[in-house]
Amino acid sequence: MMNADSDASPPRLFRGARVRMSVLGRERHPKYGDRQGVIVGRGSPSSWRVKFDERTTVQAIHRDYLELVAQPAAASLQVAQRRSSMGGASNP
Repeated sequence: MMNADSDASPPRLFRGARVRMSVLGRERHPKYGDRQGVIVGRGSPSSWRVKFDERTTVQAIHRDYLELVAQPAAASLQVAQRRSSMGGASNP
């Protein structure tokens, strides 16, 4: 029997979102630790390109290895405004 929690999908990731490695991501890639970064684009249908803080290169990371970081209200509002000004278009 499935409960309501198992039907819930994780929050959707999007370009400009602040993310960190999930528990699964830290298990699979311990060298990344608890780093945070910003999604800068799509790597493939199942991965995102992330620019981690204090790193110069962008890394493609599987979506299951990332989780959203809570942002201050002002930062979330700015991201939402940028997304709406782009007409909701995603970056392929």
